[in-house]
Amino acid sequence: MKNLTLLSILIFCTSIYAQNTELSQYQKNTMNTKRFARPVNTGVNHTLLILGSAWNVKLDIGDEIAVYDMQKNMVSSVSWRPEQQGHSGLAIFGDDETTIEKEGMKIGEIFKVVLFDVSEDALYNLNINKFERGDNKYQKDGVTVVGEISLGKIIKQEIELFQNVPNPFQSNTSISFFVPVSGNVSISLSNSLGKKIKTISNKIYEKGMHSIDLDCDGIDSGIYFYTLEMNKSELTKQFTLIK
Repeated sequence: MKNLTLLSILIFCTSIYAQNTELSQYQKNTMNTKRFARPVNTGVNHTLLILGSAWNVKLDIGDEIAVYDMQKNMVSSVSWRPEQQGHSGLAIFGDDETTIEKEGMKIGEIFKVVLFDVSEDALYNLNINKFERGDNKYQKDGVTVVGEISLGKIIKQEIELFQNVPNPFQSNTSISFFVPVSGNVSISLSNSLGKKIKTISNKIYEKGMHSIDLDCDGIDSGIYFYTLEMNKSELTKQFTLIK
């Protein structure tokens, strides 16, 4: 597939996140991110395509691209690969209106794109200098094609707590988080009244991204909050449990 047309590229990158289909090896590779968690697939998305020719810097295998909403929630992520002429297709997921928590983007909300340089262990803002199609505002079933993109300012890497996947869920879900330094991390679960009902984890974690499984068997349906504490910093997100 050396000479992909724009239409075939769009079909390709949209199909990456098609539900209930077997993923190709290329799709598995691009979704296997190590700095960013897997986003919540809410079933609605905006397709972002960054052309391989758009970059003014050389990317390496293992570099990662992620998209954030205006509230600093990650809504899409992909690992860069040289296949498909270096084109990167991301599904920017929209918010699930059936839940109270915000898992994705609202219509018209502006999205921000970042790059994790694995060799430098550095996170950068990305400046979109030219759109071939669309813009940086989320639209249901929208399409944005980036023709020119460049590195912006470096971003200080801080503790990051990602939305659990899947959400909503019936019994089991996965919680991911990133810590910029090694140290003790405590993650607890509280009910809608703020009462702590479970310690999910409390131990030393090495610098990097981590994922832990949460089993909610024996816990009633409802809205719950999970809180990460580390070095006097505290981050909280919520999820919906459906039995």
